[in-house]
Amino acid sequence: MNSGSESQEEEHQDVNANLCCPSALSCVLSSVPCFLPAWLGSIRVIDQNEHAAVLCWGKYVGSITQPGITVVNPFGVELRKVSTQQQTLDIKDLKCTDGRGSPVIVSGNIVYRVTSAKKSMVDVQDARNYLREQAPMVLRKVCSKYPYECHSGGVSLRGTGPDHELVPRDLARSLEEVVTDAGICVLKFDLTDLSYAPEIAAAMLQKQQAEAMVEARQVVVQSAVDISSSAIKRMKALGHTITPAGEERIIGNLLTVICGDRGATPTINM
Repeated sequence: MNSGSESQEEEHQDVNANLCCPSALSCVLSSVPCFLPAWLGSIRVIDQNEHAAVLCWGKYVGSITQPGITVVNPFGVELRKVSTQQQTLDIKDLKCTDGRGSPVIVSGNIVYRVTSAKKSMVDVQDARNYLREQAPMVLRKVCSKYPYECHSGGVSLRGTGPDHELVPRDLARSLEEVVTDAGICVLKFDLTDLSYAPEIAAAMLQKQQAEAMVEARQVVVQSAVDISSSAIKRMKALGHTITPAGEERIIGNLLTVICGDRGATPTINM
């Protein structure tokens, strides 16, 4: 079972091409005296950050992975060059759902490079188009695993939480799993834009404002309790005698003043 999978894997790997004698027919034709002048056009140049898949009479026979000048048999040999430089691809305004089922609009940027001339130029028709078609499906799948935002400190699409790089890593790993057959290595996959879909944007804005108000109130009340307790302790430490009823009145007044929406209006008994 293992040997079968290993041999299948080897079939998809780049191998060094025999450029001078890739097949018996090429060797015979190139040896015929009347065809010898054809060798004058057999010199090819492979640039830096460039690979080439070599086909002989339509069959893949190897790859060229080193830059420089090479001599290629002129009979039946075709070179399919591909750049191995880092490239980018943008995914614009894709509509999907987050982990809570809310529709969101996301955009992403992919940084990738081609690592296999055979896979990108022989096994698939167009490696970049292959990546362009697979990326939206992966983006939708990953976005459905995480909420738009998480106030409890968990992972969210907005990049909050202790492990804010988890979503980009998940995106890059998931995308590379489906494009590795095209000879593509995904270096980065970042979200560049994120927003709620227009049909729920207004409602979600109200929800965010309400949640922010509740969080702010919790902070205010907690602070008011701490201030009131500190005030009572300080007054007792200074020697003031405070009855339980007076203590309750002081705490109530302080809480009213600190937690009130408007400034307190003092009143004087006449």
